[in-house]
Amino acid sequence: MTSRRSSGIVLCLLAPAVGLFACEAAAEWHANVKLLSDYLYRGYSKSRGNPVAQAGLNYSAESGWYAGLGLSQARFDDQLNPDRAELELTPQLGRTVPVTDAWRADLSVLGYVFDNKVFGLTSDYAELTAGLHYRDWFSARASFAPNAYNRSVEIFNYETIARYDIRDDLQVSAGLGFHQAGALLGKDYFFWNAGLTWHLSANLAVDIRYVDVALQDEQHADAHYDGFYPRVQENKFLFAVALGF
Repeated sequence: MTSRRSSGIVLCLLAPAVGLFACEAAAEWHANVKLLSDYLYRGYSKSRGNPVAQAGLNYSAESGWYAGLGLSQARFDDQLNPDRAELELTPQLGRTVPVTDAWRADLSVLGYVFDNKVFGLTSDYAELTAGLHYRDWFSARASFAPNAYNRSVEIFNYETIARYDIRDDLQVSAGLGFHQAGALLGKDYFFWNAGLTWHLSANLAVDIRYVDVALQDEQHADAHYDGFYPRVQENKFLFAVALGF
């Protein structure tokens, strides 16, 4: 059977839906649109558990440099605020460096820019990430935000993801992360996911995924960290449809 995947593009589009990380596309220019049942980010929702639409544009150079720009609907549990954010822009710049024939490393900076306020405060911030990858099957990354959500707190995040092709058009993957976010959410916690991606064609895929998080609502609902209290999402299934160009 001829593989329906196009350089792993569609799987990489689905990864951010579960709070993991995007992959570099083999083509120089790449665009995508996605429909997600929830914008789940490191165990909590950026869409109040509701579906969102996302789009992205990425460029990768033969020298290893890559850049991207993502746009997503976003809405937190601050619906009474008339100046609440409803859009999130994520510019990214990074470089990938081969270590061996099988291993590569990368370093990137990612911005989170909102069209308005999050829980009453301007919340734009940047995050630095270092990653290590083994072919297309395993990735690990560590991220650091020196001023997360512009609330004068430092946040670290560590994630791994493993993938395996059951057949040419069907892939199973799982991820595990640790969000060192006690200064923001009142608790450090683990989050994880496992699911299947079905590649209907080289440019179209659907994904179903189970996600869970070791953080209960009552453990951070009364935290006073500038009123930042996103909605935790646990023990649920996520669905995504991605179209890449």
